[in-house]
Amino acid sequence: MSGFIRFVYFDLGNVLASFDVQRACQNVAKRWAIDPRDVRRVVWDSGLQDRFEHGEVSVDQFASTVRQGLMLDVADAPTTELVDQLCDMFEPIVEMVDLVDAVRRGGTRLGILSNTCQAHWQWLLRAEYAALRGPFDHVILSYEHGVMKPHLSLYRIAAEKTGEDAASILFLDDRPDNVAAAVSSGWRAHQFTDVGSAREVLRGAGVLG
Repeated sequence: MSGFIRFVYFDLGNVLASFDVQRACQNVAKRWAIDPRDVRRVVWDSGLQDRFEHGEVSVDQFASTVRQGLMLDVADAPTTELVDQLCDMFEPIVEMVDLVDAVRRGGTRLGILSNTCQAHWQWLLRAEYAALRGPFDHVILSYEHGVMKPHLSLYRIAAEKTGEDAASILFLDDRPDNVAAAVSSGWRAHQFTDVGSAREVLRGAGVLG
Protein backbone atom coordinates (compact mmCIF):
# COMPACT_ATOMS: atom_id res chain seq x y z
CA MET A 1 0.00 0.00 0.00
CA SER A 2 1.25 3.46 -0.85
CA GLY A 3 0.50 6.83 0.67
CA PHE A 4 0.43 8.06 4.22
CA ILE A 5 -2.22 6.81 6.64
CA ARG A 6 -3.10 9.24 9.43
CA PHE A 7 -6.12 7.46 10.93
CA VAL A 8 -7.21 3.84 11.32
CA TYR A 9 -10.80 2.81 11.98
CA PHE A 10 -11.56 -0.67 13.27
CA ASP A 11 -14.94 -2.34 13.00
CA LEU A 12 -16.20 -3.81 16.27
CA GLY A 13 -18.06 -7.06 15.59
CA ASN A 14 -15.82 -9.92 14.42
CA VAL A 15 -12.81 -7.60 14.40
CA LEU A 16 -12.37 -6.54 18.03
CA ALA A 17 -14.95 -8.92 19.51
CA SER A 18 -16.66 -11.95 18.00
CA PHE A 19 -20.39 -12.55 18.42
CA ASP A 20 -22.82 -15.42 18.04
CA VAL A 21 -26.50 -14.60 17.51
CA GLN A 22 -27.48 -18.21 18.14
CA ARG A 23 -25.93 -18.01 21.59
CA ALA A 24 -28.17 -15.05 22.42
CA CYS A 25 -31.20 -16.97 21.20
CA GLN A 26 -30.23 -19.98 23.30
CA ASN A 27 -29.76 -17.79 26.39
CA VAL A 28 -33.32 -16.53 26.19
CA ALA A 29 -34.69 -19.93 25.21
CA LYS A 30 -33.11 -21.58 28.23
CA ARG A 31 -34.08 -18.87 30.71
CA TRP A 32 -37.75 -18.62 29.69
CA ALA A 33 -38.42 -22.04 28.08
CA ILE A 34 -38.88 -20.60 24.59
CA ASP A 35 -37.99 -22.02 21.20
CA PRO A 36 -34.75 -20.28 20.12
CA ARG A 37 -36.17 -19.99 16.62
CA ASP A 38 -38.88 -17.74 18.01
CA VAL A 39 -36.25 -15.52 19.63
CA ARG A 40 -34.45 -15.12 16.32
CA ARG A 41 -37.74 -14.42 14.55
CA VAL A 42 -38.81 -11.73 17.02
CA VAL A 43 -35.46 -9.98 17.43
CA TRP A 44 -33.56 -10.42 14.18
CA ASP A 45 -35.83 -11.69 11.41
CA SER A 46 -38.45 -9.05 12.22
CA GLY A 47 -36.00 -6.19 11.71
CA LEU A 48 -36.21 -5.13 15.37
CA GLN A 49 -32.46 -5.46 15.94
CA ASP A 50 -31.84 -3.44 12.80
CA ARG A 51 -34.09 -0.67 14.12
CA PHE A 52 -32.27 -0.83 17.45
CA GLU A 53 -28.92 -0.40 15.71
CA HIS A 54 -30.36 2.54 13.76
CA GLY A 55 -31.26 4.18 17.07
CA GLU A 56 -34.96 4.12 16.19
CA VAL A 57 -36.01 2.42 19.43
CA SER A 58 -34.82 2.84 23.01
CA VAL A 59 -33.68 -0.01 25.24
CA ASP A 60 -37.07 0.00 27.00
CA GLN A 61 -38.96 -0.03 23.70
CA PHE A 62 -36.78 -2.84 22.40
CA ALA A 63 -37.37 -4.97 25.50
CA SER A 64 -41.09 -4.28 25.45
CA THR A 65 -41.35 -5.37 21.82
CA VAL A 66 -39.39 -8.54 22.53
CA ARG A 67 -41.63 -9.38 25.47
CA GLN A 68 -44.73 -8.83 23.37
CA GLY A 69 -43.41 -11.01 20.55
CA LEU A 70 -42.41 -13.82 22.91
CA MET A 71 -45.48 -13.45 25.15
CA LEU A 72 -43.42 -12.75 28.26
CA ASP A 73 -44.56 -10.77 31.27
CA VAL A 74 -42.53 -7.80 32.44
CA ALA A 75 -42.52 -9.13 36.00
CA ASP A 76 -40.95 -12.41 34.87
CA ALA A 77 -38.71 -10.87 32.20
CA PRO A 78 -37.62 -7.43 33.42
CA THR A 79 -35.83 -5.26 30.91
CA THR A 80 -32.34 -5.50 32.42
CA GLU A 81 -32.35 -9.28 32.60
CA LEU A 82 -33.91 -9.78 29.18
CA VAL A 83 -31.51 -7.41 27.46
CA ASP A 84 -28.50 -8.88 29.27
CA GLN A 85 -29.45 -12.38 28.11
CA LEU A 86 -29.60 -11.13 24.54
CA CYS A 87 -26.31 -9.22 24.86
CA ASP A 88 -24.39 -12.16 26.29
CA MET A 89 -23.13 -13.34 22.92
CA PHE A 90 -19.72 -11.69 22.65
CA GLU A 91 -16.17 -12.95 23.14
CA PRO A 92 -12.98 -10.87 22.98
CA ILE A 93 -10.62 -11.42 20.07
CA VAL A 94 -7.57 -11.39 22.30
CA GLU A 95 -5.07 -11.46 19.43
CA MET A 96 -6.23 -7.98 18.44
CA VAL A 97 -5.10 -6.42 21.70
CA ASP A 98 -1.42 -6.20 20.79
CA LEU A 99 -2.22 -5.12 17.25
CA VAL A 100 -4.42 -2.21 18.32
CA ASP A 101 -1.91 -1.20 20.98
CA ALA A 102 0.91 -1.31 18.42
CA VAL A 103 -0.96 1.11 16.15
CA ARG A 104 -1.54 3.39 19.12
CA ARG A 105 2.10 3.25 20.24
CA GLY A 106 3.20 4.08 16.71
CA GLY A 107 1.45 7.42 16.98
CA THR A 108 -1.34 6.87 14.45
CA ARG A 109 -4.74 8.00 15.66
CA LEU A 110 -7.40 5.33 15.70
CA GLY A 111 -11.08 4.75 16.27
CA ILE A 112 -14.02 2.37 16.13
CA LEU A 113 -16.67 2.50 13.39
CA SER A 114 -19.45 0.04 14.10
CA ASN A 115 -23.04 -0.90 13.45
CA THR A 116 -24.29 -1.56 16.96
CA CYS A 117 -27.04 -0.73 19.43
CA GLN A 118 -26.89 1.00 22.77
CA ALA A 119 -27.35 -2.27 24.69
CA HIS A 120 -24.51 -4.08 22.94
CA TRP A 121 -22.14 -1.16 23.34
CA GLN A 122 -22.88 -0.78 27.05
CA TRP A 123 -22.49 -4.53 27.53
CA LEU A 124 -19.07 -4.48 25.88
CA LEU A 125 -17.94 -1.51 27.96
CA ARG A 126 -18.92 -3.35 31.14
CA ALA A 127 -17.09 -6.44 29.93
CA GLU A 128 -13.88 -4.38 29.74
CA TYR A 129 -12.35 -6.32 26.87
CA ALA A 130 -8.73 -5.31 26.52
CA ALA A 131 -9.02 -4.45 22.82
CA LEU A 132 -11.74 -1.95 23.68
CA ARG A 133 -10.08 -0.29 26.63
CA GLY A 134 -8.86 2.62 24.52
CA PRO A 135 -8.19 5.36 24.41
CA PHE A 136 -9.74 5.75 20.97
CA ASP A 137 -9.69 9.13 19.30
CA HIS A 138 -13.18 8.68 17.85
CA VAL A 139 -15.93 6.08 18.33
CA ILE A 140 -18.64 6.18 15.66
CA LEU A 141 -21.66 4.00 16.49
CA SER A 142 -24.63 3.59 14.18
CA TYR A 143 -27.31 3.98 16.85
CA GLU A 144 -25.96 7.42 17.81
CA HIS A 145 -26.19 8.72 14.23
CA GLY A 146 -29.34 7.01 12.92
CA VAL A 147 -27.57 5.37 10.00
CA MET A 148 -25.67 2.13 9.44
CA LYS A 149 -22.86 0.92 7.25
CA PRO A 150 -22.69 0.57 4.31
CA HIS A 151 -24.65 3.83 3.94
CA LEU A 152 -22.12 6.38 2.77
CA SER A 153 -23.33 9.09 5.14
CA LEU A 154 -21.89 7.23 8.14
CA TYR A 155 -18.48 7.20 6.46
CA ARG A 156 -18.77 10.93 5.83
CA ILE A 157 -19.52 11.49 9.51
CA ALA A 158 -16.58 9.31 10.52
CA ALA A 159 -14.21 11.04 8.11
CA GLU A 160 -15.27 14.51 9.26
CA LYS A 161 -14.57 13.54 12.87
CA THR A 162 -10.95 12.75 12.01
CA GLY A 163 -10.30 16.04 10.22
CA GLU A 164 -8.23 14.09 7.70
CA ASP A 165 -8.48 13.57 3.95
CA ALA A 166 -10.40 10.45 3.01
CA ALA A 167 -7.34 8.95 1.32
CA SER A 168 -5.42 9.02 4.60
CA ILE A 169 -7.99 6.85 6.44
CA LEU A 170 -7.65 3.07 6.65
CA PHE A 171 -10.57 0.85 7.67
CA LEU A 172 -10.71 -2.82 8.70
CA ASP A 173 -14.13 -4.49 8.59
CA ASP A 174 -15.20 -8.12 8.23
CA ARG A 175 -18.02 -7.46 5.75
CA PRO A 176 -17.17 -6.93 2.06
CA ASP A 177 -20.10 -4.52 1.51
CA ASN A 178 -18.82 -2.28 4.30
CA VAL A 179 -15.32 -2.40 2.85
CA ALA A 180 -16.64 -1.53 -0.61
CA ALA A 181 -18.51 1.46 0.80
CA ALA A 182 -15.32 2.69 2.49
CA VAL A 183 -13.46 2.43 -0.81
CA SER A 184 -16.28 4.32 -2.53
CA SER A 185 -15.81 7.02 0.10
CA GLY A 186 -12.17 7.38 -0.91
CA TRP A 187 -10.77 5.49 2.07
CA ARG A 188 -8.29 2.68 2.08
CA ALA A 189 -10.05 -0.46 3.34
CA HIS A 190 -9.35 -4.13 3.94
CA GLN A 191 -11.67 -7.03 4.66
CA PHE A 192 -10.69 -8.45 8.03
CA THR A 193 -10.36 -12.24 8.02
CA ASP A 194 -7.66 -12.85 10.61
CA VAL A 195 -5.17 -11.00 12.76
CA GLY A 196 -2.17 -12.04 10.66
CA SER A 197 -3.45 -10.54 7.42
CA ALA A 198 -4.62 -7.42 9.27
CA ARG A 199 -1.12 -7.00 10.68
CA GLU A 200 0.35 -7.15 7.17
CA VAL A 201 -2.10 -4.53 5.90
CA LEU A 202 -1.27 -2.21 8.78
CA ARG A 203 2.43 -2.76 8.29
CA GLY A 204 2.06 -2.05 4.58
CA ALA A 205 0.19 1.15 5.41
CA GLY A 206 3.15 2.31 7.50
CA VAL A 207 1.38 2.34 10.85
CA LEU A 208 3.33 -0.59 12.28
CA GLY A 209 7.07 -1.00 12.57
